[in-house]
Amino acid sequence: MPIIKAGPYDVDYAEAGHDSAVLLLHSSAAGNRQWRKLVEERSGKNRMIAANLFGYGKTSAWPGERPMTLDDQANLVLALAHFLPERFTLVGHSLGAAVALQAATRLQARLNALVLYEPIPFYLLRRHNETEAFAEIDEVRSDVVAAAKRGDWESAARRFIDYWGGHGAWDATNDERRAPIISMLPANIPEWEMMFGDGPALETFKVIDAPVHVIYAANTRLSTRTLVELLRHEYPRWHFHEIESGGHTAPISRPGLVNPVIAGVLDGSA
Repeated sequence: MPIIKAGPYDVDYAEAGHDSAVLLLHSSAAGNRQWRKLVEERSGKNRMIAANLFGYGKTSAWPGERPMTLDDQANLVLALAHFLPERFTLVGHSLGAAVALQAATRLQARLNALVLYEPIPFYLLRRHNETEAFAEIDEVRSDVVAAAKRGDWESAARRFIDYWGGHGAWDATNDERRAPIISMLPANIPEWEMMFGDGPALETFKVIDAPVHVIYAANTRLSTRTLVELLRHEYPRWHFHEIESGGHTAPISRPGLVNPVIAGVLDGSA
């Protein structure tokens, strides 16, 4: 995969197709390969660029000298944007959606559209007194980080996957898929601190003048559903798309439900 520099950091990405550009940002513990189905489907119509964020693929790991911020991740996106046409579409899932939101505040007029699948700026739950939703995800964070500190990466993976995929999801994951998840979990630890830190205010996103499309699953978790509702309340003119099932991991586990919505945005029909 090609590699560019973002300051002192390497950023790797995969690219396929031609014509109007689409930059894809992945979720935690996934990496850019999560978009391979969408890339296959759209590379005949779009130039699809799937980036790896800090610690994934050959992108530099976060050095850990201070807490990582959404702006740090957004800097990787802006470095890639330097090599893209004047206008492009930005798509993100979960971690990638939160990073895309932050990057969009700095890209502004360069975006044709912003597509977000269940962004996870969890600090907003605390800031807006969503006590139950915040407590639910904070317990997950605490369990995953504690297991990581013990070096018990399988327990960390079980807690992470069972929360997002439902009880028993880790047991249902075959050994071939478990190893890559565990290998990517170290990159997830600074992401928790970033998502629970002191991020931008909800009203910050008013500067985004491109059409914004928020996709979510009817059966998602309380934490992500509440974040979607915070965004809907603050930005009623954004476009909100509900899919019937698949939960938070639908872009990976049920791309057949999510990809047509993204395709509709790219084709101008959503």
